[in-house]
Amino acid sequence: MAKARKADVLDLLSRGDGLLKLAPTFVHRFYPDLDRLGQRKLKRSPRQFIPERWIGSSVEAVNPPPIPSGGLSMVAGTKEPLALRNAIRAAPAELLGDRVAAAHGPELRVLVKILDPGEPIVFHLHATDEQVRKMPRNFRGHRFGKDEAYYFLDGPPKGPMPYTHVGLYPGVTRRELVEAVRKGRDHALELSPVIYQEYETGFFAPAGIPHRPGTALTLEIQQPSDVYTLLETHSGGKPMSPAQIHPGFKSLDEAFGLIDLTVSEQVGRLEQNRLVPTPVDGQLARGGNEIAWVFPPEICRKFAGKRLRVSSRVSYIEASPLVLWVWRGRGTINGRACRAGDEFFVSAVAASGGIEVINGGDERLELFAFMPVV
Repeated sequence: MAKARKADVLDLLSRGDGLLKLAPTFVHRFYPDLDRLGQRKLKRSPRQFIPERWIGSSVEAVNPPPIPSGGLSMVAGTKEPLALRNAIRAAPAELLGDRVAAAHGPELRVLVKILDPGEPIVFHLHATDEQVRKMPRNFRGHRFGKDEAYYFLDGPPKGPMPYTHVGLYPGVTRRELVEAVRKGRDHALELSPVIYQEYETGFFAPAGIPHRPGTALTLEIQQPSDVYTLLETHSGGKPMSPAQIHPGFKSLDEAFGLIDLTVSEQVGRLEQNRLVPTPVDGQLARGGNEIAWVFPPEICRKFAGKRLRVSSRVSYIEASPLVLWVWRGRGTINGRACRAGDEFFVSAVAASGGIEVINGGDERLELFAFMPVV
């Protein structure tokens, strides 16, 4: 992939009125999907699973061979392939703004995914920032851990198991967890509380805790990282390789040191980590329009996200660059046509100056905005 030229990026930004439209990016994984994202047409065989769409991604997926990596978001409509990551590197101040570029460097520190699991994703955990920094040989190619948060999208069927296990019950020891994992999945899950994946609600899952996402169609926001350690040995009834289970570690026992038992117990109390949409500034919806926090920065800390519901017209202002994804409806963003499924990167200048979102259809236009927290 060729290195981006700053002049070319600025030209694209100028012609797009501060917006870069991104092409959809689908990611192969080892767990099955339910084709709720229309990914079936991308498969070359029934054995291929494509259960994730990545949005605004500057991160490559970590998959053991023969599963392809992929993951990078590409700017749509360019003559030569242009990754969003390379565009940001070429013109960081213009795309990110001086404040974010000074704090984070030439990178977008947020990654968004739509998860379409056909079965619960296996019990697993993610390393923390500190663990990634202290163990570079175990996490080659990564600089961040992985806090993440969920929002359960309304409408599509929730699949066969719409329950997510998160954290651990009080008093669970590392030894008990190790023994339970060795006995099998069902024994391990008995040590972890569970939430029902209720439409239009969410949950914040910090790094270092065991969790097992359920089968509801899920919007996930996280740090720009793909670190993981699995706490199960089978998926889809098939055994997984050590490279799939504990990448970067010689054994699962060695990787168990990543678990933070104190935080796992805190998260296991559930209530303090639940997320419910909250109108911005406490304002109620006006004229059928609403902007609400779904990933509030005071809880998520490293990233944030809002839901925009537009019945007529909304002028949306944000103090940082952001990624927009259209969930339903159609209309325009700064005069550019948009419809369900579209995604855009919005530069800091465009976001701070205000973007005009207009509903152009008969149903409500609903979008999500995602941004890094400085």
